[in-house]
Amino acid sequence: MFTRRLFVASAASLAVAPARADDNPSPVAHGILANNPLALAFETAPTALPDIEVAGPSGTRDLKDLLGRTILMPIWAEWCGPCLSELQDFATLQRKHGNDKFAIVPVLSGTKKQITPAILTTLFTELHADGLEPLIEYKLGSTLMQRMAKQGMHVTLPCNLLIAPDGHVVGREFGLKEAAGFDAKSKHEMLVQVEAGKVLSEWGEQAGDEFAAAMASGFLS
Repeated sequence: MFTRRLFVASAASLAVAPARADDNPSPVAHGILANNPLALAFETAPTALPDIEVAGPSGTRDLKDLLGRTILMPIWAEWCGPCLSELQDFATLQRKHGNDKFAIVPVLSGTKKQITPAILTTLFTELHADGLEPLIEYKLGSTLMQRMAKQGMHVTLPCNLLIAPDGHVVGREFGLKEAAGFDAKSKHEMLVQVEAGKVLSEWGEQAGDEFAAAMASGFLS
């Protein structure tokens, strides 16, 4: 399969994020999401998005043109196995909860391949992530990843940004971490499960559904 070749051939390692300190409480876990595991996993983040462009099927546009409603923006890369495992769950949530108040908008950043929006559309289809817009940082850049997914000296993916309707970043969640020793065989096995449509991330479970439903109801409005 296209995705398996693309993924297994790119074996980059990821830094494992440190646990969120107790003195850095989640900016999202309050109200109806006070006890939601995903809301509790969010931490503070740089509040301003970088001034970059993204390429998609309809051409190139400013990243900030995507804003105006609550946005959950997964920053991901094709070499990040856990990122791929989350995409199908994000697509399911977008189909169910996406509306004029909320959207899930992944952006590919830091790619190591000559990926185009057309190739990304094929990748999304094979990952059961249809319905997500195939967006790539312009000129295959990595500014979004480097600015928004950095912890100390290291970049950690998956990094999922929560952006308020006014455009400021409320917080970020670092998703399923890639464990040390996660080799090509393990990546291949994960891809098999993803392509079979199995839920592999917490975003595909009840916590993810509750989180998306709250955002679609205007939680940040």
